[in-house]
Amino acid sequence: MGTVSLNEQRRTGFTFLQILEGLEGLLIILTAYLTFFLKPLRDRWGMSRKEASSLFPGDYIVPQPKSEFIHALEINAPASFVWPGIAQIGQGKGGFYSYEALENIVRLKIYNTDKILAEFQQPQIGDLISFGPKDAYPIVICEPGKYMAIENWYDLNKNSVYNQALESPINYLHLSWLWMVESIDENRSRFISRNRVDFSPSFKNSLMFGPLGEPIVFAMDRKMCYGIKRRAENLYRTKLQ
Repeated sequence: MGTVSLNEQRRTGFTFLQILEGLEGLLIILTAYLTFFLKPLRDRWGMSRKEASSLFPGDYIVPQPKSEFIHALEINAPASFVWPGIAQIGQGKGGFYSYEALENIVRLKIYNTDKILAEFQQPQIGDLISFGPKDAYPIVICEPGKYMAIENWYDLNKNSVYNQALESPINYLHLSWLWMVESIDENRSRFISRNRVDFSPSFKNSLMFGPLGEPIVFAMDRKMCYGIKRRAENLYRTKLQ
């Protein structure tokens, strides 16, 4: 896992492996729909109930979420080898390390990289993280080497971001998303992805951000956790050689 510039990572089409991974993602999504009764366990995948109920950085951003999840995965590498992957998360940066084929079927133009992108290794509050060609949300808290989180205020009727200080749309979405690495010991760490959502109360929103959306979000976020893990462990392994 070396250091490259952004324009070196672009490619066209899907590789055979990306297609297989996309099929894997679809299978996980289907399985999650069929096991809807396991949603409470998926919402804290990789964590005990006690751990999941703890306070995490940025929880105050969406203090009373109507929907939330926290996913965690242990990594056989120090936290310092995990952070570079977190620092460059985003469309137009390092990608989201998830199912690239599924993301680009819906034209999000997300390209994952196995490289460290030097120009994105110093994220700061106010920097934007893009989720597609049109949607980008600011980093609102950042502790380099440890965590960063974004916040999103979204008008669901207009399909656009809004300024909460100036507008109060009837149908809104308020989201925070934390990406965090915590050290376990000198050779191990844990990556955490925490998402909290508030929205206008309605049957449609409760379905969209609950049982309808959860299987897709779970599959994509789970893959991101494993993507972060693989890249960090490869980087650490290279360092040891």
